[in-house]
Amino acid sequence: MMNRAKGRLRAGLYGLLAVALCSCNSNIADGLDFPFNGDETKSDVFGRSLVGRASPYEPDLSLGTEENTLRLRSDMKFRRDVAWATVFKVLEPVPLLGLAEVSQEHPEVELPNGVPEIPRFQTWYGIEDAKRMFQRVYEQLGPAGRRARSPVTDEIMQEAIAFSDSAVERSDRWPLDRYLQHIKDLELCPPSVTPEECALTLSEKNGGAASGTSRIVYSPGTIEHVITNYSSILDCLSRLESLPMEEQPASEDNFSVCFSDEFPPDAALVKAQWVRADFGTELPAFDTDADALRARMAAGALWPDDGDRKRKPSSKEAYTIRLKNGNTFRLAGLHIMTKETRHWQWITLWWSDKPDVDFGEDRPAAIRDLPPVWSNYKMCAVSWFDEQDPELATRYASLPTLDAAIEATGGAVGEPSWCSNPYLEHGHNNAQTNCIGCHQHGGSRVAFDLDGDGALDPLDLETVIQNETLYPNHGRSQIRELFPSDYLYAFNRVDDLAGMIFTEVQFFDSTDKDEIAGRISSILGLTGNPGRGSSLFSATCAACHGANGLGTSVAPSLAERVPARSDDGLLQSILRGRGDMPAWESNFADQDFADLLAHLRATF
Repeated sequence: MMNRAKGRLRAGLYGLLAVALCSCNSNIADGLDFPFNGDETKSDVFGRSLVGRASPYEPDLSLGTEENTLRLRSDMKFRRDVAWATVFKVLEPVPLLGLAEVSQEHPEVELPNGVPEIPRFQTWYGIEDAKRMFQRVYEQLGPAGRRARSPVTDEIMQEAIAFSDSAVERSDRWPLDRYLQHIKDLELCPPSVTPEECALTLSEKNGGAASGTSRIVYSPGTIEHVITNYSSILDCLSRLESLPMEEQPASEDNFSVCFSDEFPPDAALVKAQWVRADFGTELPAFDTDADALRARMAAGALWPDDGDRKRKPSSKEAYTIRLKNGNTFRLAGLHIMTKETRHWQWITLWWSDKPDVDFGEDRPAAIRDLPPVWSNYKMCAVSWFDEQDPELATRYASLPTLDAAIEATGGAVGEPSWCSNPYLEHGHNNAQTNCIGCHQHGGSRVAFDLDGDGALDPLDLETVIQNETLYPNHGRSQIRELFPSDYLYAFNRVDDLAGMIFTEVQFFDSTDKDEIAGRISSILGLTGNPGRGSSLFSATCAACHGANGLGTSVAPSLAERVPARSDDGLLQSILRGRGDMPAWESNFADQDFADLLAHLRATF
């Protein structure tokens, strides 16, 4: 592992590169970027140690069949039933496995109320987890593997996940006494509270400790796919600067240019909007009934920042977490993406003070059986750009408020589909969006040549929903066949997964270069023995370069190569490899290389 001084150097380099990387995204309209809550958005190694291994998303593989893919597009009821089932899997309480292991290893840590549970999505990985994993993966590849951009084996990937999950063991911020005391504090309830109130308190404290107010968290399948595709990601970054809108996929099986294959079915992610709940802070509430939606669908309509009214939901009415510093947050909205179908399933939840009407009227028993707080969220879902349900007008005849609300959004066959979250969609016309339409541009850096200079101009997200000529139906209609990052905006915006990988690779490449330069300097400071070097050449090099070094069909003549290169250049090639020649840096000691160099110079 890098020593602590190098860690500080890495942090400084991150900061400088982050400025450069963020400046590349400066065209994003502030109102359209996912809301930012400051430094508290970052999870840390303590929270990850409580969670342990993230709970995987279990996909419904039947949704990927041609029959069900078409049914999702053409049957609103089936679509919403499937979406509610997905919501259940994302919100289902799962135990904090890391905390369970701690209590077993340290009997002094008592869990009088049992192992706490938190929603499954709060066990998933944030950008800090992804960074730790990739650092470990790339380090484990070794210098030669890094130079060759070697594939990430499953063994290396799983070791990196385990390494990240137990990162607290290597953190000087969490000595054991402090760590155990904080766990004990988490499991304490105020005196004289009811069991129900205690359960609510534990949920708040453990939920906040686990992942903080991270805006985006990724299922294990998502993170593994990104990391194992690091080489493809590096290769595609420069191409994104000139990728035209009309570009076609290179194959029928992969419509992405930044991944060697599309995301697997167990890929899922959520994007959350957390709002402060301290100091009597109010939460805007929004109407989503038929009358309100007809107004929202008017030209230029938007979700008002202040909502239709203000409310102060208690922790029994809105999912609430409490961070280690005592700050409390409510969950206002939650986007869910799952890859069971090729073009993903798009679901969004929003808090409501009128949860049992319109988009909450069909809430199934499974959701009502979750902790009661989840019955205060409404839901919409889309699975395609256009609505294809010919019986939309009669699907919810028995649920009048939902039926009327769906009708108010349009939705005749062939018209753009609709699904918009009042807490997550901002800007003009964004109350009319459908998730998939905007996300089709995920990963794109450029779009149209707007100024006529012959070069594609940067993709401006605000333009996507405002320019009917370039992006019909407020960006809802499909205008791409190739999706650069398989619909993920977090690829190079918001969390900027690609930027994280690029930054880490740049750091390691620089460190590798410095390390080999230091070793070469050490070798050149030694006195070589040509005789011993000759023996090493015969045993190691002659098989390819020939006994006399004049070359074979496998390797070139050293009589031509050695005189033309400096000692530094020769050692660079020997140590790190060159072309088909392998790297030998791990095979011999510095004195051996000094002897070999002396032989080469004496002979050629």
